Amino acid sequence: MKVLNFKDGKRTEIIDAAYAIMLEKGYEDMGLQDIINNIDATKGCIYYYFKSKKDIAAAVIEEIIKPFFESVWSNVYKFDDPINGICSIIDGVYLNSADNLAKTGCPLGNLILELSAKDPALSILTNEIMITWHSYIYEALCISKTKKIIKQELNENSVANFIIASFEGCIMIAKSNHSKKMLKDCFSVLKEYLQLLK
Repeated sequence: MKVLNFKDGKRTEIIDAAYAIMLEKGYEDMGLQDIINNIDATKGCIYYYFKSKKDIAAAVIEEIIKPFFESVWSNVYKFDDPINGICSIIDGVYLNSADNLAKTGCPLGNLILELSAKDPALSILTNEIMITWHSYIYEALCISKTKKIIKQELNENSVANFIIASFEGCIMIAKSNHSKKMLKDCFSVLKEYLQLLK
């Protein structure tokens, strides 16, 4: 097991601070001074670990956002009833993150909207997460079809895209209205849709 030394801890501190600032201000409006103001560090310290703000953002995507999505969604197809599994994950996201989502939105969704046309390299990283997320839901739907849980005529690829779009859309609407209740209501309709697939 790797033991973190001071330098490893400081790098993590920089990434955590950048993540919080990106949620609040967005990538474009985040400056190195914002990070310095939030932690005990100098510009030299930050440049010791990262060549640029872009490198910090890449670390946020790879080391915070990507692992979070994998931890939440990677086992969805292992449920006895994967449709109920998706609904259970939606409930868990609401239970654990509703306040933050209604305030700041989805970290991944925010970055996709902000970076898709501006930064191809970072956009590739966010798209990789979307592809992986889609693959988990697609697999869950394939298993559900094999088990005859869902209608056989359904197109798993299209439905997986729609589930992700709906999930992200619910969060965007909640953020736009700063409403936890709106998130709950929208998630409820999404879960109703999922049950109609059966």
